[in-house]
Amino acid sequence: MKTKITELFEIEHPIIQGGMHYVGFAELAAAVSNAGGLGIITGLTQRTPENLAKEIARCREMTDKPFG
Repeated sequence: MKTKITELFEIEHPIIQGGMHYVGFAELAAAVSNAGGLGIITGLTQRTPENLAKEIARCREMTDKPFG
């Protein structure tokens, strides 16, 4: 399915995971992205900028698809 959202984010399905405090970690974001949607890491779940950077790096190891 092609929509403005799929083209803008270069994803297969027009599905964007909402940020979910306490569960929005790399595993969930990568799973959504690998399934064709746009996975989201919840920034506020990470207590420091360094932890957020580590979570982003972990997600990059789990998927080569777009995520936020």
